[in-house]
Amino acid sequence: MGRAGPYRLRQGGLIEREQVFPFVMDGRAYSGYAGDSLASALLANGVRTVARSFKFHRPRGIFAAGVEEPNALMQIGKGAHTVPVCRAPTVELVQGLEAHSLPGRTSLGFDPWRILDLTAPLWAAGFYNKTFIWPSWRRYESLIRGLAGLGHAPAAPDPDQYEVRNLHCDVLIVGAGSAGLKAARQAAQGGARVVLVEQDRSLGGQALWDGSTIEEQSARDWLQRQIGELNRCPEVTVLADTTAVGYYDHNVLALWQRHPSARAAGPRESYWIARTQRVVLASGTLEQPLIFCHNDRPGIMLARAMHQYLRRYAVAPGRQVLLATNNESVYGLAADLKQAGVEVIAVADSRSTVSDSTTSEMRAAGIPLLLGWMPIGTAGLGTLRRVTLGHLTADGLGILERRTMACDALGVSGGSSPNLPLFAQAGGSLAYDTTSGSLQPTGTHPAIEIVGSAAQSVPIGPRISPVGHSRHKWVDLLHDVTVADLELALRENYTSVEHVKRYTTVGMAADQGKTSTAPTLEALARLRQVEHRALGHTTMRPPFTPVTLGAIAGRSVGEHFAPRRLLPMHASHVERGALFQDFGEWYRPIAYPRGGESREQALLREARAVRMAAGLFDGSPLGKIEVHGPDALDFVNRFYVNNLKTLRPGRVRYGLMLRETGVIFDDGTVTVPSPERVLLTTTSGGAHRVSAWLEEWHQCEWPDLRVAILPVTDAWATVSLAGPRARDILAGLDTTVDLSASAFPHLAYREGTLMGLAVRIHRVSFTGELSYEINVGPDSARCLWETLLERGTGHGVEPIGLDALLLLRLEKGYLHVGTDTDGTTVPDDVGWGRIAANKPDDYIGKRSLSLAENLRDDRLQLVGLR
Repeated sequence: MGRAGPYRLRQGGLIEREQVFPFVMDGRAYSGYAGDSLASALLANGVRTVARSFKFHRPRGIFAAGVEEPNALMQIGKGAHTVPVCRAPTVELVQGLEAHSLPGRTSLGFDPWRILDLTAPLWAAGFYNKTFIWPSWRRYESLIRGLAGLGHAPAAPDPDQYEVRNLHCDVLIVGAGSAGLKAARQAAQGGARVVLVEQDRSLGGQALWDGSTIEEQSARDWLQRQIGELNRCPEVTVLADTTAVGYYDHNVLALWQRHPSARAAGPRESYWIARTQRVVLASGTLEQPLIFCHNDRPGIMLARAMHQYLRRYAVAPGRQVLLATNNESVYGLAADLKQAGVEVIAVADSRSTVSDSTTSEMRAAGIPLLLGWMPIGTAGLGTLRRVTLGHLTADGLGILERRTMACDALGVSGGSSPNLPLFAQAGGSLAYDTTSGSLQPTGTHPAIEIVGSAAQSVPIGPRISPVGHSRHKWVDLLHDVTVADLELALRENYTSVEHVKRYTTVGMAADQGKTSTAPTLEALARLRQVEHRALGHTTMRPPFTPVTLGAIAGRSVGEHFAPRRLLPMHASHVERGALFQDFGEWYRPIAYPRGGESREQALLREARAVRMAAGLFDGSPLGKIEVHGPDALDFVNRFYVNNLKTLRPGRVRYGLMLRETGVIFDDGTVTVPSPERVLLTTTSGGAHRVSAWLEEWHQCEWPDLRVAILPVTDAWATVSLAGPRARDILAGLDTTVDLSASAFPHLAYREGTLMGLAVRIHRVSFTGELSYEINVGPDSARCLWETLLERGTGHGVEPIGLDALLLLRLEKGYLHVGTDTDGTTVPDDVGWGRIAANKPDDYIGKRSLSLAENLRDDRLQLVGLR
């Protein structure tokens, strides 16, 4: 028929025949044209079997032309660039493309595991939960996962770039077919900021290839004009190769954009987080299959997909084609196949009547029309060779006669289902409609408008064959789920559609029920003999199609996944040979070994310096929160087990914070610089969670309290000077703070200047020695740090790491939340029971402390060892 494959038509299509692209499939060389998809190129080359089925290893062929493809899942590329589980119809053919059938399926030509199909009764739904019990599932796991493999992730780091981006608009339109383009034009003319999203690489949808007429123009001319106008409009953003994969609260949508030809110049994919006021769903419909015996053979294809391959890619689906339908959609395909020189054996329509114009059209084209007939079985070794048709009884529940026809391709159409998972994710209600055999909206959504074919309901006839063994009728091609599996689920008393889904895996994983939900609901309704609408439907969760983890992560990989936070004095620590370690998100010095010292030796030397002279510690990660307002102290008092209302201005008090369960949550100091200002310190790891905890209680429980919560951990560096010589070292610097013991006692707080720098000083000790905790601006912190070390040389000052601090804290007997506590520790377990019981005011967690579990005499207790 033409170049680049025996099934390529000599003319027609939207492909660029001047650009021939060689590609490789499973090590075998083929060629296609620019504009081809991988699926169209394989079909043009006569490749029928492209996969083995998930469970039974049955041969499978290309079934669809878009994201609904359940069979042709490929591993694309090699090495670090490889991508598993790509749908062949959505993969753009590029120069030198390498594709592989998914590993775990052995050979497409000869597969010894085909024996699984011959023993299918042993592997019914849920077999793995019932069969592989002894000695354990682990004994069989590797074999089963290997047989059912869905590709492999690259072993090397991904060298490509990905982006996570944000956008805001007034109107977001999903689908750039004729209805979507019209909606975009109208919105733009109204002055709205518009984003138009299309999952295909070309705009136009079905109008791109179906040869229709729009507004008294050819569809192609109309599309060209519309796209040109939108491209000239500055308020319209068009995102092709982009799928709307999820709809979330407050009209936030996730968009997955591919950049197949931009690998060298920019990101491979982008993940857009779009915020909009209004959404227009012009998402079209997904054609549904017919259910009959052996409806999964290579050569059986959705009729609309067959039509698209014919007109868009100039590919004949076969040499002898039979069409089977229960609606009006295939008759245009029949005429186009005939015109393209493809033999159309017949059109079998399960309905008993069609319009006179349809009958006349088929008669004029010389195509036999069989009314009241539908497929009931197929035959063929590997690929389709024959189809058996059955003449339905008037009620569609029996067969009057049978007829077998030889053919190599069967196009099926069981009606169309509106493509509305985004509508359901947004909270829109769907229900099964018996007339159209699909899920239809039962109401409206305040932010969503549905337009185009997605808003239409087309009547259909019978879709499921009334005869044949249910074990051979596939409702989910991707997961090898048959009508027999549905029957078994019902016998096992899984009557809810959600339970049936989980028991049989119908509509799960990569497929998400695109071609299986509607047939499954119809089959279940028949089997249970209930109204279809009474079944409901399964939850349509995002993502709508599988999304690469790289796109979701964007640049948040490697060091950017959890950015390492460096201390304000980091450079000074490096210069002094610090040994570093990650603590939460901070990179902190744990010791400063000298002259070949081990970590333990450095720890002991630094601890001894604090006991005998002075040590300087970088405590910048210490959590710092300010609470301002007339009700600040009352608000803070509700979070701590000890009484803070008696805390005077300029004084500091240590306290414990609990969760509602009475379990210790965090600890730290509380300072009152002035009546309407309270300063809190928290553990380094608790800074974010404590500030979020305070904010949550203020917003949700006590919004009437007049407070403002300000996390200021990053606004202040902390330099802690501890040891018997600490006051002498500080006194040697120019300061406005009176450091005398009488003026600045233990558990006091002062503000002033030190070396001309604004400072806040807490006199608190976690070492058992005289200590000053100095807060200073992070830009000035290194200057203060270096000066203290320089001026303190004569006093024996040394920098100390976390190891020494934790040892000193342990020796003092001071509680260390997270080390001395776990998820069950209450105040009484650590010696704070009396303090918690004596507080007169209520506080978070107080009531839980009276639970019998928390009052047991045999609870674990924190004790000190000498």
